[in-house]
Amino acid sequence: MIKVTEKNRGLVFLAATMIIGVLAIGVLLLAEISEVPTTGMANESAGTNFKALEGKIESLKRQKFNPSSYNTLATEIDASYQQELITMAAKNNLMLNLDAVYSNLVYGKCEMYLSGSTVNTSATVLSWLQQVENNTARNRKIDYYRGQINAYNYYSEIVPRKVSNFISPGITNYDDATYATLKSELINMPKLNALYKNKPKFKAIRASLTRKLEQFNADWATGGL
Repeated sequence: MIKVTEKNRGLVFLAATMIIGVLAIGVLLLAEISEVPTTGMANESAGTNFKALEGKIESLKRQKFNPSSYNTLATEIDASYQQELITMAAKNNLMLNLDAVYSNLVYGKCEMYLSGSTVNTSATVLSWLQQVENNTARNRKIDYYRGQINAYNYYSEIVPRKVSNFISPGITNYDDATYATLKSELINMPKLNALYKNKPKFKAIRASLTRKLEQFNADWATGGL
């Protein structure tokens, strides 16, 4: 223990004063740190509409399909961010969710078209696929459905027209290579997935046009007799 003398009394008093000052400053800083964050967090939590937007996205699955719903919700999400109702991270999360939900709805419409259970035209369904690509990015699923819809149209519209154009002029138009190509396309329909080409519609097309081709071949072989 340091002995207080007349000689060092001033130094001891100065050191004690400094220690008390440092302790007082530390207490004040701790008090400020403990008070700051809670108010800001509470205000942010109270003012957000994240859950409401999340609910609107989820409700798309139960509503009648509407291609404008994507843009409507995307605009609302961006407006909420601009108004500081949601953070950038929340906005990105909501947009990823919206992209996934809307994309799956469009893929469902593609399946309905390929199964023959919709009144929508191929042009309409393809435009929805293009919308998904514009909103997100080109991917394998978009390429798959685009290719299958084009194949659907090819075998349901173009091939029947080819068969008609081959047969209608008569046996003078007969050609072995054309006959073999058309018959192979009808029997195999190589561009179309088995899920769709084995549907009743394509079974009927295959049976009807194959009979016509075989009859035309027989007529040519017998000279039209």
